[in-house]
Amino acid sequence: MIKKELIFVALILVCFSVFAQQIPLGARLTGGKIHFQGGRFEKALQQFELALKENPQSSEARFWKALTLEKLGKYIEASANFDTAFTQSPEWLDKTKKDQIYQYSSWNAFIKAGQKLDQEANYGQAITFYKRSTEIDPQNPQGYLLLSGVYSGLDSFVEVRKMADALITINPNNQQANILLGMYFFQKVDWDSSLIYYNRAIIAFKQDWEGVKNSIGKELKIDTAQATAVVVNLIEYRHAKKLETYVNDSLKAKSKFLTIAKLTEQLSLDEAELSLCNFRAGTSALQKVNSVSQDSTQQKYIKVAIDYFYQALRFNQLDYDSRYNLGMAYYRGGADAKAESTFQDLVKISLIPLSTLSEKLFQSITELITKENLKFGYLEITGDLTKEIDKEISEKKRFTTGYWYLYYWNYKQDSVLPEEYNKDNIYISGLTTDAVENLWLLLGATQISLKKFDDAIKSFNSVLALNPKNLDALRNLSVCYREKGDQKKSYEYYQQWDKFNKQQK
Repeated sequence: MIKKELIFVALILVCFSVFAQQIPLGARLTGGKIHFQGGRFEKALQQFELALKENPQSSEARFWKALTLEKLGKYIEASANFDTAFTQSPEWLDKTKKDQIYQYSSWNAFIKAGQKLDQEANYGQAITFYKRSTEIDPQNPQGYLLLSGVYSGLDSFVEVRKMADALITINPNNQQANILLGMYFFQKVDWDSSLIYYNRAIIAFKQDWEGVKNSIGKELKIDTAQATAVVVNLIEYRHAKKLETYVNDSLKAKSKFLTIAKLTEQLSLDEAELSLCNFRAGTSALQKVNSVSQDSTQQKYIKVAIDYFYQALRFNQLDYDSRYNLGMAYYRGGADAKAESTFQDLVKISLIPLSTLSEKLFQSITELITKENLKFGYLEITGDLTKEIDKEISEKKRFTTGYWYLYYWNYKQDSVLPEEYNKDNIYISGLTTDAVENLWLLLGATQISLKKFDDAIKSFNSVLALNPKNLDALRNLSVCYREKGDQKKSYEYYQQWDKFNKQQK
């Protein structure tokens, strides 16, 4: 009798256990929502995951799981769940568009997830999530801009054009749309159309820049000339992190610091856009030069290119690419003296002597030179030392790339390490050996045009110090010595050129 009662009790307990596991979906969701609204997102997630385990087809449970994952910063997982919920039940997509909280949460997840996947080169999934962000909030331009970046990297310029058209639909005055159209027509080899759209963006950003400058003048109650000078300092001190001190102490405008700081940030953004747009427009103009044969038309577009590159440098003096292309434009236009001066400037800003660095950094860098690598004349700097160099070079307002090479060709012929290095004979640079060789070749070419044969010989010998088999340098050295009347030396370099040329065939 007792045994039967025990069995009966056991059966009741088993049935109760089974019943406890079958909590209705509505109850699960209600519990999860209570935790969610109370900010207890981990507990909310547990409830929504249990709801999905018991009801795998519940779009509502999946949607709320996605909302919770977004709050936890798990953007990729959140986006995947949002995407599934919207696919399973399009009505959830409609609800999301109509609810500001739902809309922002899902949009933010898709944007953040897309950016993460983009960085990881998972472009297909990034595109899927970015597209979802444009469905969620069709009036927000960021999704279209991020999509255009992916498509541009994939050379899918038809898609870039679609993104530009979408941005124009949202706002006909959107300058990013003009930039995208400039890129599109550049890839279509329609240089004139490319110039039109880049120029539209330049005009708009310049107007905005002038407007911000005038606003700063009004805030500080100073005239236009004074405002122009103040703007230069604001931008400089912003980069040097001295903005607050300058505004509070020099301008005596402590109460307006936040307003001035915000306006300065806008100035900086406009300048970055103006530098980039002018560079791209200048590049389009140079491409136009290469596409026409008539000399007068070539000269016309060379002048256009020079003007654009000059403007790009006005807004960013450290823009290596604009300065390089400016030199090329001068060279193509026959302005050899200006081309030489530009390439000389590039050599100076690109090859930084160790004498300009701190003693601590000098010691750390020269320790990299060993007996084993002395014969190469250069090496790539890696590790934490690159960050130390970046910091010090940035403070000196010099050209940086984020990676560095050490050049010590003046010592490559030595069989032993010197006891003491000449700091002016060793350089660091953000340029690879190929880029440095090319820069000296261009400098030497302009010097030949100017009949500065001794200077050209030095430039070409600098190339050979890095690469003794550089055919262009050997051939040009032969030309230089021939022009100087030294036929023997000219023939020696010609023989070297001929030897290495045959080896490379």
